[in-house]
Amino acid sequence: MVSVLDEARKHRAFREPWIAYLLGGLYLLISLHMYADSFQTVLPSQNWTLIQQDIRSYGATVTAFLLCIGLPRLVCCEREWRTDSLIRTTDRGCFDTWRAKTLYTVLYCGLVVLAVGGTSLLVQGGTFSFQGALSPVAKCFYFSDDALPPMANILYCILQYAFLYLGALYYAGFVLLVAALTKRTALTVFLCGASYLICMVYAYTPYVFSGSLRVPFGVFYYFGFGGYLLQDSYSWNPHPGWGNWSDLWKPLLIVICMIALEFFCLQCIMRRRARR
Repeated sequence: MVSVLDEARKHRAFREPWIAYLLGGLYLLISLHMYADSFQTVLPSQNWTLIQQDIRSYGATVTAFLLCIGLPRLVCCEREWRTDSLIRTTDRGCFDTWRAKTLYTVLYCGLVVLAVGGTSLLVQGGTFSFQGALSPVAKCFYFSDDALPPMANILYCILQYAFLYLGALYYAGFVLLVAALTKRTALTVFLCGASYLICMVYAYTPYVFSGSLRVPFGVFYYFGFGGYLLQDSYSWNPHPGWGNWSDLWKPLLIVICMIALEFFCLQCIMRRRARR
């Protein structure tokens, strides 16, 4: 636990997370203000459907932005500060460092999703006084209406944020892996940011990837972190609203295995460098 607190203190000393908090907070406030006006123009029965769509759009984008900007230096700091040799002074130095960074990443992703989700639900739900929060879901964005089990609107939104948390862990593992390989904070931010941007382009304008590009980019999106952050992969169907709830275990199994694989590869990279 002490080592995790040490990682938190180091992370708090970085400039990048504070810049990300400022820009991400501004984007979130502007987005919430814009979407608050949208609630005035839709039918009351569509309020919760609109919140579902907003979780997919700006909720995932803010989360990805905070992870992409805030996490790379967590892996690169030892090399940039010339303190990486201290990790190799004990037999368990590499393992303890990897464990601390992994646990802190898990906590950091949880705090980011909790902050984004809590702010969004309070602001958006407050615009219509949370009317219908305990009513059954009438329409959902990812699964067919008759496939979803009985569930309240507020519970389904919380479930979406749980999906977003898994997607955030998937993306965070990717960011840490790229940072461990490049050992450069700025390069990691560029590569990871560009990767998420490609996923967004595919999600909103898939016709851009035509011909032979559609299959590889489709696989990268639906089986990579992009589809899980934007939550299209959970429906296990390329058409929104056609997903079957009984197939949910398949994408959940994939994302959990991929997260475990990413952090295992991160440990292997750190252990290999410790031997040099």
